[in-house]
Amino acid sequence: MKFFLKIFKGLAIGLIAVVLVTIGIDAADNYDNLSESIVGRIIFNNSGGPCPSGMVFVPTETGGFCIDKYEASPADDCPYANPNSQRETRLNLDYKDCQPVSAPGRIPWRFISQNQAALACAKAGKRLPTNKEWLAAALGTPDPVNNWTADDCQVDDNWNQQPGLTGSGANCISAAGAYDMVGNVWEWVEGTVAEGRFNNKSLPESGYILGIDEDGLPSQTTMGTGDPNYYYDYFWLKETEVRGLARGGYWHNGADAGQYAIYAVAPPSFSGAGVGFRCVK
Repeated sequence: MKFFLKIFKGLAIGLIAVVLVTIGIDAADNYDNLSESIVGRIIFNNSGGPCPSGMVFVPTETGGFCIDKYEASPADDCPYANPNSQRETRLNLDYKDCQPVSAPGRIPWRFISQNQAALACAKAGKRLPTNKEWLAAALGTPDPVNNWTADDCQVDDNWNQQPGLTGSGANCISAAGAYDMVGNVWEWVEGTVAEGRFNNKSLPESGYILGIDEDGLPSQTTMGTGDPNYYYDYFWLKETEVRGLARGGYWHNGADAGQYAIYAVAPPSFSGAGVGFRCVK
C-alpha cells in the first residue's frame, strides 16, 4: 500500500510541476496581454479575456481596451436591420431595445451621423474609439495596393456586394483580430476638426500621408507620389467649419483606403451610404 502511495505522490508532484511550467511558459508568451494567458482567462472568467462577446482586446502601453471585432450593425430587436436613411437610424435609436452589435455576416449600420454613432455606442454601454485607439486596433491589417481579391479588404468593389457583409474578407483582419478596418465602409471615430485644427493643432492639407502624430493623425502630407510605408493612404480635409472624423476608407477608394486613411470632410451631422462605425469599451 505504501509503495502505491509513493508512486501516486510522485505522479502528483510531476503533474503539478508540468502544470506550473506550462503556466509559466504561457505567461511569458503573453507577458504584454494578461487577458490571453491561462491565468488571465481564469481571473477574468472569460475564455476571450476581459472583453465582452463580439469584441477583441488591443494591448497598449496603458493597459489596453476592447474594440468591436466587426463593423457595427443593428441588433435583431431593431426596427430596421439595414437603415437606408437618417430617419430610420433615428427610429432605431429611439427604440428601447435597439443596440448595435458586433457579429459576422451582417450589413454594416450606415446612414448614421457621427453624433448618432456616439449615441448608439452609449446604448450598448460602449463609446466611439479615439483616433489613436482606432489606429492601434487597425494596425497589421493587410493593405495591398492593387489586384484585390474577394479575400482582401473591400476597397475596389471586390466583394460580391457593396457594402459587403461583415467579416467577408478572410485576409482583412488586423493584428489584434478586428475585421474590416480597411475599406467596406468608413468608420466614425471620436473628435472633430475645427477650421483645420484638431486639439489646437493645425493639420496638413489634403494629400498622401507621409507621417502621423501621437494622436494617430497625419503630420505631413504630399500631393505628389504616395508613400509605400503608409500604404499610399490618403488624407481628406476641409479646412473650414467643424468636420467629423472617419477612418479606413470604403468599398471604392482603392489604394487611397487603408489603416492610415482619414476623412475629415463631412460635418458631424452627416450620414451617408458609405459611413458606418464600431465601438470600444
